[in-house]
Amino acid sequence: MEQTSQIRVLVVDNDQTILTILEEFLALSNYEVNTAATGLDALKLLRNADYSLLLTDIVMPDISGLGLIEIARKEFPGLPIIAMTGYSKQVKNLASEQSPDYYLEKPFNLKKLADIIESVLHK
Repeated sequence: MEQTSQIRVLVVDNDQTILTILEEFLALSNYEVNTAATGLDALKLLRNADYSLLLTDIVMPDISGLGLIEIARKEFPGLPIIAMTGYSKQVKNLASEQSPDYYLEKPFNLKKLADIIESVLHK
C-alpha cells in the first residue's frame, strides 16, 4: 500500500460503534483520522483543518449528512465525499441529489471501503 500518512479523513456517524470501527480501520491503513458524532461537530472540524476526504453517514441529528454534504460542496468544492447509510433506497436517492463522489450502503466490507477511498482520492 502506498504511503498515506498525509491524508486526513473526517469520519462522521452518530453510531459510536461504527465510528470506532472506521477510525481504527483507517488509522491502521495509515490515514490521519478525525471523527465527529454529529453533522454540526463535523462542520466545525471541516472549517478548522484541511481534509482529504469526508466520509459521512446520511441520517444524523442536528445537521443531517445530506445537509453536511450540501454545505461541504459549497465551502470545500474540491473535497471528495463518500456518503453512507443503512436506510432505504429513498435515502440513497436523496443522497445522490447532493452528489457525493460515492454512495455506500451499510453494512459494507472494510476492504471494499478501502478500495473506494483509494479510487475517490485518486480521481
